[in-house]
Amino acid sequence: MSPMIHDALPTASVALLNYVLAALGCDDPAPLFGNSGLPGAVECLEHNVIVAMTPVTAPMFGPALLRCAGTRRRDTLLVRHGFQPETIDPVRVDVALRSVTGPLLLKDLSFFRHRDRSLHLVPEAAGLSVKLGQHGVEIGDRLPWDSLWDRAAGLESAATQIVLACRRQHRG
Repeated sequence: MSPMIHDALPTASVALLNYVLAALGCDDPAPLFGNSGLPGAVECLEHNVIVAMTPVTAPMFGPALLRCAGTRRRDTLLVRHGFQPETIDPVRVDVALRSVTGPLLLKDLSFFRHRDRSLHLVPEAAGLSVKLGQHGVEIGDRLPWDSLWDRAAGLESAATQIVLACRRQHRG
């Protein structure tokens, strides 16, 4: 990651950004220039994705997220993590998916690590899920678990990985 990006973000933001970029397979993110209204944002040009991070846990960036996704025509993720990700502060992700009729906003998604090691963003209950992978952001109409036990295991696995990533000496 660019030293300029690394120095501008709080360490938990850097750890979570690296976590998301690793799932996407984005090796060379570019800083998002211009007034996007999104904090700590980078672009993965090869995946057509923008990823932004903030320690602000309140869902206050929805309009900026929609505007950025609409004007730049990229799927846009905003990870809201607090200062103690998954230990005190839950990590939530808001996603603006580009579409023909305008961006579609999915709010308050949680990280979910599937048994096959793929990383997903899932809603609290029913709804659309998002898979993060080598092809960028893929929307799913089926949730990636078979049972409530499977759901709990996937949420716990992702939360554990996030805590470990944020506690590492070099973060990320």
